[in-house]
Amino acid sequence: MKADVFRRRRPAGAAWLALPAALALLAGCQPGDAKGGFQKVVYRNEAQVPRAAFPDPPPVTPGASAGGVAVRIVATNLPGGVTQAMVDEGQDLYGTVCAACHGQNGTGSAAAPALNDAAWLNISGQYPEIITIINNGVAAPKQFPGMMPPKGGGSFDDAQVRAIAAYVFALSHQGGA
Repeated sequence: MKADVFRRRRPAGAAWLALPAALALLAGCQPGDAKGGFQKVVYRNEAQVPRAAFPDPPPVTPGASAGGVAVRIVATNLPGGVTQAMVDEGQDLYGTVCAACHGQNGTGSAAAPALNDAAWLNISGQYPEIITIINNGVAAPKQFPGMMPPKGGGSFDDAQVRAIAAYVFALSHQGGA
């Protein structure tokens, strides 16, 4: 029985004859032969197709609608220490992170409340409270599905947080309240 394991097996009839026949056919084909063989395949580079020039997209100022310059809020009744320049800076910073959840111009979304009205959910809407809630985030929102991370997940310094808070205060107090 052990001798059967080491025995070579020969291919059966037709398979044994197919190999020499295939070699004979391939020997007759010579690429590039002008006397009946295959012609060489000529490769060439594709011609460069000229592309239409695309103009630059219009500038987008963070905090503004796409395609235009931000319409600045003229803030009224600002708390002490808050300036129009802070509101303008806060509007630019707001568009970088905050607008993703709270919407452009504070209109709100399914993820976070609107900030452009006098309705507040977690605080009363005073400037120092807005600074605190931006710095600390909202771990357990009252009406919305997700939490707000500290600083909205951004890497703002204290001056930038105060500027964002100034913008949010101006948004929510546009009616002079």
